[in-house]
Amino acid sequence: MCAYKGDTDINTVIYYYSATGNSLYTARALQELLPEAELRYIPEALAEDSPSVNAECVGFVFPMHYFGLPLQVEEFLEKLTIYESPYTFAIATCGVPYWGRPFLDAEAILAKKNRKLHGKWYVRLVSNYIPYRDIAADWRISIRAWLAKRKIRKIADAVKNKEPHDTWQLLRKFCQRYHEDWRARQEKIDGVFQCDKEKCTSCGLCEKICPRGNIERPEGFPVWQHRCVECLGCLHICPVKAVDFGEVTKGRKRYRHKEIKVTELIKSGKSRG
Repeated sequence: MCAYKGDTDINTVIYYYSATGNSLYTARALQELLPEAELRYIPEALAEDSPSVNAECVGFVFPMHYFGLPLQVEEFLEKLTIYESPYTFAIATCGVPYWGRPFLDAEAILAKKNRKLHGKWYVRLVSNYIPYRDIAADWRISIRAWLAKRKIRKIADAVKNKEPHDTWQLLRKFCQRYHEDWRARQEKIDGVFQCDKEKCTSCGLCEKICPRGNIERPEGFPVWQHRCVECLGCLHICPVKAVDFGEVTKGRKRYRHKEIKVTELIKSGKSRG
């Protein structure tokens, strides 16, 4: 294996994308089980002129957005150069597994680089998409966390042994249309965000967590700049629930994975591209 751009003797590189902690938790839990694994934040890597990786195993951990890839994950895969022919895998964290096509879409991009996904897994945790429905009950969250830990251990074993693994991706055509409709209205997405100025304390967390640099605060309050990727990080991190997605999220719970600190999400957000 030839060394390139400082990736000498790296066994495993795990790229992650996370707004409320599910994918960061999953990537970190996997890192603990894989010797010499290194975590890299996708928006930070995306900001590089020519991101590249040279490692024996390369993994991608991300949430599903509208049954497909988050926009910045898609952009990153298009931009990334993968040297040699490593074992490559992907994990999609989600509230409902198997509905979607994130791995198909990832493989379509990787195929242009003569690469493929050898391992594909869903890890079910908690959906943060509260415009659709409220956050799950605590008992349900606890059960999913326990099941997720068991599954991550199995994934780690498969990655160590470079085992192939496939998974269901149901309703592919429907999910493709749904995802494409979402992509077509990207510039309008953040038009529905609201900030209750009476609640807002101008703490700046919404601006700091945004992976796109889409929030500015000229007068202390968030103003969205129409480059939103709809990760909902700004909504969930607000400590006083001043940010809402239209009227539908008012009164609904907010979410952050309990093993991920706010400061860790902010640190990731500061690395945005």
